[in-house]
Amino acid sequence: MGNLTRMRIKTQLQLAVALIVIIMLMIIYSLYTQTSQIVIQNNNQYTEDTIRKFKLNLTQKTDEISQIMLSLGFDPFVQKFMTQNDPSLLYEMSNELDRKIISLKAGRKGFQDIVLIGTSGMRYSLNGSIDFVQRSNKEIESNKTVYVSGLEPYDYSSTSKNSMLFAQNIYSSDLGNGTDGNRIGYIAVIIDVEAMFFDDDRSKAEPGIGFYLIDRFGSVYPETNSPDITRTISALSSRHNSEQKLTDSIGGVKGAIQIQRLDQINASVLSFVPQEALLAELGSVRNRSILIVILSILLMAVPFAVITNNIVQPIQRLVRFINGIKSGSIQDLKTTIHLEGNVEMNVVAENLNGMLSEIDNLTHRLVETNTHLLEAEIEKEKAATAYLRSQINPHFLYNTLESIKGVALEAENRQIVEMTKALGKLFHYSIKGSGYVTLDQELNAVKSYVYLQLIRFEDRFDVTYHFSDEALQVSVLRMMLQPLVENAIFHGLEPKTSKGNLTIAGQIEHGHTLVLRITDDGMGVDEDTLRRIQGKLLEKPSSLSRDSQDSPDSDSIGLLNVNNRLRLAYGFQYGLTFESEAGHGTCITLTMPSHYVQPGGDIRV
Repeated sequence: MGNLTRMRIKTQLQLAVALIVIIMLMIIYSLYTQTSQIVIQNNNQYTEDTIRKFKLNLTQKTDEISQIMLSLGFDPFVQKFMTQNDPSLLYEMSNELDRKIISLKAGRKGFQDIVLIGTSGMRYSLNGSIDFVQRSNKEIESNKTVYVSGLEPYDYSSTSKNSMLFAQNIYSSDLGNGTDGNRIGYIAVIIDVEAMFFDDDRSKAEPGIGFYLIDRFGSVYPETNSPDITRTISALSSRHNSEQKLTDSIGGVKGAIQIQRLDQINASVLSFVPQEALLAELGSVRNRSILIVILSILLMAVPFAVITNNIVQPIQRLVRFINGIKSGSIQDLKTTIHLEGNVEMNVVAENLNGMLSEIDNLTHRLVETNTHLLEAEIEKEKAATAYLRSQINPHFLYNTLESIKGVALEAENRQIVEMTKALGKLFHYSIKGSGYVTLDQELNAVKSYVYLQLIRFEDRFDVTYHFSDEALQVSVLRMMLQPLVENAIFHGLEPKTSKGNLTIAGQIEHGHTLVLRITDDGMGVDEDTLRRIQGKLLEKPSSLSRDSQDSPDSDSIGLLNVNNRLRLAYGFQYGLTFESEAGHGTCITLTMPSHYVQPGGDIRV
């Protein structure tokens, strides 16, 4: 919210409109996402129901095939035919078997051929498919149940169709000759996969839903034009042996996939529905919704621009007018402002014009009495200063501290003695002598002050002094370090909950510059305060009035005072720098010449 208050009204209105547009687009996207999920879920349920019907149909068809093979296998005529060795009888019986099998196939789709292979060497096929069947002799003979082949191409009537072979061993049921239970051959049924399993389901399936049959060898029906797609379908089927619902890509197209096992034929069925097909209509709705939002924005742009102009322009004129008054132009007090655009701004203009007229009258009255009031204020300040000076007698305070020290000695309270001694030294140092002392003398006064603060804060911080012997002999301004050390203790170390460290150091750098540093690891200041203090330090030196002590920057008065003294004494190339980081501490650096000439020719070293 703080950043918004610093923005122009026009910018805020534009941000509000942009936010509304973003929220509307997010709502559209959210509705699109939720609707997409519902569509996909419904499609998954529909696909699951379709696969369930497909599996039920497949079970019925495989049961029908098994029933045909079983009925033929136990038919006495068929068993007699399979054990017959007389060629003439076989020929006659084959004609009868043709009629029986043709009658059996009548009305049933997908039956391409029925083949009988006997152990006695008998071979029978209605459509000449004996060689096609005998390729699987070993697997059929070793199978104890119904044998089901994989997908194989079967050529019949000059056309090739995807087929599957069902076969079952036949055992003798003749109890009369003692051959009951002996294997006498097998019966095989060749079926057209499309006509048998897919014809009904394809006619009822929803457009876009693809069903693929994958046999145990990875062959896919219906065949695809791309070998990569076939391999992808086979790989998906082999990786997911149980019932699965997933999202994957086939041929670079992402879609919803369901895989289920078909145990009756030792294969799997895979359904694939492209998401693009599922969400095509939703995408159209989404695009139309976005188009409506864009058109709405375009239609609202003109009235929005007019409304914004009616609000912003009067405010801009008002700001320019007030800035003219702020710059000190008395002529602006005599002029009137007219703000058009809305009722509220008209009311503001009327009230402002009335206020300016009243201010103009008051200004003339104040100008007439200003001189008299200024002279009276000067006299009052002089009297107040004299009164305050009469209230404080430095020698009296110093003698009083000596008396307190004497009482403490008699009471044998060494801490009070040391505290009064240190305070006496500090007070005596601050009021005696010239404005310049050696850095060694200044440091002794600082140590007395730090000693008092260590007693007050009960050793909550450690103090380290690092000064070169050469630096200690340099002449510096009196009471220059104490305000800075006080600032470090009270604003840096006192608020800190853990024990702190204070380092006071000084040395001569570059052969002619004395550099002093007061460093603490206390609370530091935030970036805004740091920028404000650094800006103050760069301003021209000025006196600090009592009003400035009540300002937000009153905590930095000691810093500004020392900085002004240094710059006035040594020049603007010297002074104080302030570096700080919130939570990590503060470093104050003072620079001044190690040799300088005072007014009058007195050289200070």
